[in-house]
Amino acid sequence: MPQVQSVLGPVDPGALGHCQIHEHIFLRPTPMTERNAALRFDDFDRSLAELRRYREAGGTSLVDAQPAAAGRDGGALERLSRESGVAVIASTGYHLLDFYPEDCWVHRLEEDALCALYQSELETGLLPWEADPSHRPETALAVRAGLVKAAIPAEGPVGRYKTLLRAAARAAANTGAPLMLHTERGLRAQEALEVCFSAGVRPEKLVVCHADRQAGDPAVHDAIASAGVYLDYDTVARPKYHSDEEEIALLCRALERGYAGRILLALDTTAQRLCAYGGEIGLDHLLRRFLPLLRQRGFGEETVSGFNRANCQRLFDG
Repeated sequence: MPQVQSVLGPVDPGALGHCQIHEHIFLRPTPMTERNAALRFDDFDRSLAELRRYREAGGTSLVDAQPAAAGRDGGALERLSRESGVAVIASTGYHLLDFYPEDCWVHRLEEDALCALYQSELETGLLPWEADPSHRPETALAVRAGLVKAAIPAEGPVGRYKTLLRAAARAAANTGAPLMLHTERGLRAQEALEVCFSAGVRPEKLVVCHADRQAGDPAVHDAIASAGVYLDYDTVARPKYHSDEEEIALLCRALERGYAGRILLALDTTAQRLCAYGGEIGLDHLLRRFLPLLRQRGFGEETVSGFNRANCQRLFDG
């Protein structure tokens, strides 16, 4: 059976328990933090307290979706996992280019070098966090990634993004690791998926994020689901996008259309959403509030638990 690579070592997919596929629990400063303070949360003790609350509520694992040179600190993730008891799965790959300073080495690497880097983070170890963004560390940590993160803007996989996406997809295909695709409300997802499929990534190893940031056009969701990939719904308790009633309506439609087995639930946490940082809801919000709400609305237990258990297990196990 395939093993899930956590920051503390391999984990049996069946032992993931309740897993939230798209979270952020510890981020170092990036250019994006200068624009949005909610994207900086690097207080170890607060992040640890948040993870312990999550563990107490029944959370056993999660994916930290921040990739190399975009604020990820693999050493901190390892300590946080060890001291909290939560299995943390780190990400390699890349994020939107606004996360990287102009002098960052990420901008300079060609496709083959990027692919080799991502693959080495999956197979050997993560590059450590470096305060100087122009300097690429030479020695890797003894902590490996278990998932590849990729991102496309609203314009889709064009220009530099196409090079980055091809590199990420090749690394995922070569290793069998899942690939998580950040989108802007699901826009241009099909174009990005075609790039991934062409690189050899199987649909059952792909996750498309953030399509649920828009609830007005369900056809976007149906089109993504028809490709056989997973959808990460992580817009729970985010009224700036829509209400939880609209989120539940999207989940109802997924059941009606027959793709509830391809839905993963998460919170895409920021400092503004983590209780330990004075935020609004906390990493345990799904467990303590939203999943119980789904049960109250008539969702069956197998369906409700499946969003964060069976579906996540299949993603890593498939």
